[in-house]
Amino acid sequence: MMILRGLDTVAKYATWMLAAGVFGGIAWQPLADFLAPWLETLIVMNLSLSMMRIEPSALKNYFRRPALIAAIFIFSMGIAPLMLWGATSAAGIDGPLGAGIVFHALTTPIMSAPALCVLFGLDAALALIITVMSYALVPFTLPPLALWLLGIELDVTVLELMWRLGRIVGASFLIAIILRRLLGADFLVRHASRMDGIMVFGMVGVAVSLMSGLPDFAVAKPAFTAIVTATTFGINIGLQIFAAFLFWKVGRRAAVTIGLVTGNTNVALVMAAVSESAPYDLLVYFVVGQFPIYMLPLVAVPIYRRIVKSA
Repeated sequence: MMILRGLDTVAKYATWMLAAGVFGGIAWQPLADFLAPWLETLIVMNLSLSMMRIEPSALKNYFRRPALIAAIFIFSMGIAPLMLWGATSAAGIDGPLGAGIVFHALTTPIMSAPALCVLFGLDAALALIITVMSYALVPFTLPPLALWLLGIELDVTVLELMWRLGRIVGASFLIAIILRRLLGADFLVRHASRMDGIMVFGMVGVAVSLMSGLPDFAVAKPAFTAIVTATTFGINIGLQIFAAFLFWKVGRRAAVTIGLVTGNTNVALVMAAVSESAPYDLLVYFVVGQFPIYMLPLVAVPIYRRIVKSA
């Protein structure tokens, strides 16, 4: 019973726990090093839990709106990267910082996006559709756009990227289907808060694992680290606001959800694809790109809820 009450408490203070995960990984490097090999497992756990919480009927409703789904993908995977590339080119921002900004939009939503939407009361079904379909499309969009816009050739083929992403999504889907049938809908409703608590722990684990090695770099290049950190916050917030405004007419809850998945992208995916040839300065953008994902909810979640409630 104490464990169950503890999970309820963790879910209640989810935003604080997520922010603490980032700082915990920075402060406790041995834990970050220990969790780093478990990153994929933690992602599968979070995605499975969020899939279990989503009603199939909610997914069907969006599959009946293919024009909306297509518009979201055209914006998030085509227009947004071109906008950021144009902005960085016009501002003369090049090198690792400019590449990191463009990669911010080139990649997919974070795999924990559906879990975040469950925790924050947003449209988890829409987030799941966008996330899963993004991972199906990104092997065909990321490599050519990275080469065309940035002149960067990724250290991964289309088939390799499809396999990496497909095994995560496929394993998560299979686990969610099996557990949903074994446990039943009533169990999922009764223990919703406890499952949220487990998802929070999983996301904290992801945050901690990605902080491995960052403190040493920050000490060596404090000014660059500070600039990159501020930039990731600005790009995240800017993409969220712009996307929500663009899709405002489809409904406030859906618009805020689209904003969340557009701004909170899986830059860690790019890190895995370019890690062998990219300069570490660029990889740092992908690491500190986790900061806004885990820290912004402290401020953003009350705003999300106020917008949705006033609809």
